[in-house]
Amino acid sequence: MNRADFMNQLESLLQSIPSTEREEAIQYYNDYFDDAGSENEQTVIEALGNPARVAENIKRDLFESACQARAARKVKASDRVIMEYDQKTQNTAEEPAQESRYSSSGQEWSKAADTSTPDQTQKIRTQTEPVYREPSKSEGMPVWLIALIATVLIFAAPFLLGTVMSVAGVLFGGVVAWFGMMLGFGVAAICLLLVLVVLVIVGVVCLFSNPWVGIAMIGGGLLCGCVGILFLMLTVAMAGIATPAMCRGIASLCKFFARCLLKAKRRLI
Repeated sequence: MNRADFMNQLESLLQSIPSTEREEAIQYYNDYFDDAGSENEQTVIEALGNPARVAENIKRDLFESACQARAARKVKASDRVIMEYDQKTQNTAEEPAQESRYSSSGQEWSKAADTSTPDQTQKIRTQTEPVYREPSKSEGMPVWLIALIATVLIFAAPFLLGTVMSVAGVLFGGVVAWFGMMLGFGVAAICLLLVLVVLVIVGVVCLFSNPWVGIAMIGGGLLCGCVGILFLMLTVAMAGIATPAMCRGIASLCKFFARCLLKAKRRLI
């Protein structure tokens, strides 16, 4: 077994644990192999042992860490409950004493109330009186702004729809014209190449009877072939270079407008 086999088996055995812990464990053992060096690879594998045992140790450590974290959370919660219980017990222990002190007569009650300091009175009122909390106000667009936007959209809908349809018609017409021009160049290239073949063949035949006519026909065929090759190169350039570039430009423009609309929406909200 080499390092690659060991790490592949270990990674497959750790599929049941979260991805973050799995990546940290794989990185740890990769660093361990790197520190040991390639010449000590077999020694490291013998020291680590079976990948299954290494995976079991990693899972056990993760389980113990999770148990310790849960225990720590339980301890904190229990401490908070004990503190609240002690505070409630102290308050309930003080209330009967005050009640027994002030329940003997109304005169004694008034004296005790008179002897209390303003700070104590304010503290008692603060503890006994309910605290008023102002309801939270949800921030949003005002109603008049929403109504104004709705009114503008209703009256501007025909104009916007006409503009959108006009732009869509222009774009569709441009796309159709572009592909029609590309198709026309392609068909013209094929026709000119066919004319090249025909004129060369006829010119070669005419060389024996009338050399000047044969040479003229061959020259005309070569000229047609040059123009056809030019049209063919133009068709390939339009189909393979210009059209993908135009598609990428349109996609970038659409993304730009989408980002602008998203920013405008966030500002309105």
